[in-house]
Amino acid sequence: MKRVLSCLAVLILSAVSAPAFAQRTVMVEVCNETGFRVATAAAYRTGPSQDRTLQTWFLVDPGECLDGGLNGVMGDSVDLHVMSGEWFWPRGEGDAVWCVPASSSTSLATAEPCTAGRVPRAFRSTPIEITGQRGPGGRNVGRVQWRIACDGLAADDAALCPGAPLDAQGLARPVRTLEVCNLVSRDIEIAVLEAMPDGNFALDGLHTLPAEGCADVYRGFPQTDTLMVAEIGVFYERQEGQFCLPLPDDGVERVTSETCAGGEAPVGYRLHGFGERTARYTAYIGR
Repeated sequence: MKRVLSCLAVLILSAVSAPAFAQRTVMVEVCNETGFRVATAAAYRTGPSQDRTLQTWFLVDPGECLDGGLNGVMGDSVDLHVMSGEWFWPRGEGDAVWCVPASSSTSLATAEPCTAGRVPRAFRSTPIEITGQRGPGGRNVGRVQWRIACDGLAADDAALCPGAPLDAQGLARPVRTLEVCNLVSRDIEIAVLEAMPDGNFALDGLHTLPAEGCADVYRGFPQTDTLMVAEIGVFYERQEGQFCLPLPDDGVERVTSETCAGGEAPVGYRLHGFGERTARYTAYIGR
């Protein structure tokens, strides 16, 4: 199913003093094969200079295609950018980085460094295909196409992409990354647990943090956007509680407690919650 975005199709762009025969209409077809909305932007030449006209943002629903037209395009390619949440579909070697506004607009693409209100985004240079269809003035209509799917992301993100939860706009919710930093000059063993909707916690994994070192210990989509970091065998008053954690029989000697059964160790924990748009959170332990 294709959705025709009339705001894109009927837009008439002002061309600078380029010869009319060099301009053409180019159809943009970005097909979304993910389970969430994606946002796309286009940057393209409308005159003899290397300046680009920039249009942002057009939302493409899952299973649909953006099918709109860019008028007055010059050159043999259109630069496209596609994103959802914190995922950005990768550009190719030699492609451009343009500064784009957060809101929808038609403006000039600008190079880095970006001015206030704009952020750098990588664009993929997409060759214009000739369709054989005739447009204004009898000129050939061009077309650029891009299939957006989970397998277009890096391996770790491609594994998280199917079934990704949605934000309020229907885009993919940002992947949550928890970094933990050890503030003391000895290794510390920690447990990372995910808060569940029923009030319980599920053990995500055990990690050893090197002395005065930091590590990413979680990356994914916690169900309640809350994670627990527990220091095994340690309890500080500033921590929010304590419980007994079953530990694997791996031959490592750990601190025990009269309140914990055999094969368990006491841990003190703190809760760490992610904000709606927070992708990375850093927690500090050891003091």
